[in-house]
Amino acid sequence: MSPLVSAVARPGRGPLALDGGRCRAGQRARRRRRGFTLIELLIATTLLAVLALLAWRGLDSVLTSRQRIVAASDELRSLTLAFAQLDDDLRKTWSVRLLRLPTPAINFTVSGEQPAASLLLLRESGRTAEPTQVQQVAWRLRNGVLERGFGAWAVPTVEGGMGQPAPRSSAPADAPGRAAGGLDAPAADGLVWQPILGRVASMQMQGWIAGQGWVAAESLVGQLTVSQPAQPTVQPGEPQAAPQTPAAPGAGNAAGPVQVTGLQVRIVRDDGQVLQRILPVKD
Repeated sequence: MSPLVSAVARPGRGPLALDGGRCRAGQRARRRRRGFTLIELLIATTLLAVLALLAWRGLDSVLTSRQRIVAASDELRSLTLAFAQLDDDLRKTWSVRLLRLPTPAINFTVSGEQPAASLLLLRESGRTAEPTQVQQVAWRLRNGVLERGFGAWAVPTVEGGMGQPAPRSSAPADAPGRAAGGLDAPAADGLVWQPILGRVASMQMQGWIAGQGWVAAESLVGQLTVSQPAQPTVQPGEPQAAPQTPAAPGAGNAAGPVQVTGLQVRIVRDDGQVLQRILPVKD
């Protein structure tokens, strides 16, 4: 029998061989379309979780750092405004001192509410084109908040009362900074108080006295004096007054005024941070 007739007489062998090849190709295709295994999915999920955790920690660190920077910036701004305002008040007491008013331009007082001394100032107010005005300013520490009060100054009378108040503007327009929180209503002392700096545990002040050095503010209460008024002119033919004998230091106006020419401020925050600055008085 010829090979052609054998192939035709046994047709099942050829087709069977062809069907087996197609089956093996289909199995390989199904294996390719099967996808990832469970272990591969678990590994991929674990890697994604680790990456997400690292990204969240990085974002949280950035946000926390930003909050700390904003808080530190606000604290620095409050401190800068507080010391700038105090420095401006002290410098503008120098021109008032030259007026030889009956009240010292820089004085200290102690109240029963606070053991620390409060700072009392008489400063020049108003703008350059306006007449010179005298304004009373006070600095005190109350309930952990550094406050500044301002108002019109009244000339003391001989009987111990208060005379007519000096001209004043409606608000301290020449102040370099305004405190957040607004202004309080006028207190019994006639001053309008405004909060300047919070979270203050204590405040200590020292005044520089010529010939004595730094003296605690509590020791200067009632010890500061003003310059002597100008001596009257003696007309020709009138008897001259006898010269006064110089008094011992600390005896008041007879030996010269006892005035503060510098101020040292030491502020302790509630977190233990200590801030200290020396402020001059002369402009």
